[in-house]
Amino acid sequence: MKVLGVSGSPTKNSNTDALVKAILDATDAKTEFVKLSTIKVGPCIACMKCVCTNECVINDDFKWLSEKVMEADAIVVGSSTFYGAASAFTKAFIERLYSKRHVKLLTRGKLAATVAVGVAAEKMVAEWIGNALRAGGMEIVGSMTAKGTPCCFVCGPGETCNYTVWNAYSKELTGMDLGVEEAYKEYLEILPDNKPYAHGSAKFLKSYRSVKDEPDVMDEARRIGKLIKERIKN
Repeated sequence: MKVLGVSGSPTKNSNTDALVKAILDATDAKTEFVKLSTIKVGPCIACMKCVCTNECVINDDFKWLSEKVMEADAIVVGSSTFYGAASAFTKAFIERLYSKRHVKLLTRGKLAATVAVGVAAEKMVAEWIGNALRAGGMEIVGSMTAKGTPCCFVCGPGETCNYTVWNAYSKELTGMDLGVEEAYKEYLEILPDNKPYAHGSAKFLKSYRSVKDEPDVMDEARRIGKLIKERIKN
């Protein structure tokens, strides 16, 4: 019984990494964790040379990573959320899985789980990853999201920047209340004189948000791992 975990977060020891690993640990299976930002997996170039062979001709680390995908009974794919979408590392990996999908659908029957961590659009990212894996014939056993640390918390000028994440996702700009202020009320205080894309004004109450400090989130990861365990056994 083998389970492969793939993280598309480039941040060292990220929340995405932690959740993918927590799912892996709960499977009680032989597992392996791969962080895409530490290897070389480029995007699909649409050359269509994989049609008959189901082997991608691009000479990079996807060659050995795709072998691990094929050996696995289940795969856990996690991504941080950038610009409301999956990371470029995650998207390149998903695109390259097309070589296994074309004509023969070689990944059919594998179990899968998805993880997405972000500030406001993580649910859309988890849904996108899940749909992509379903297109490869995989069955999504579980999907989870979590709130992460906005880059503005660690970049330096985040408290006074006009173009912070919470201003980009503000009701004034998007026309929707995406719940950023409520979700980060223990971490961030948006001050009364803050005006999105005109005058940034906030106070950081905490500089980092860790999923390891959120029991409900970690319990959900373990629950998904146990589901994978049960499904593989059955």
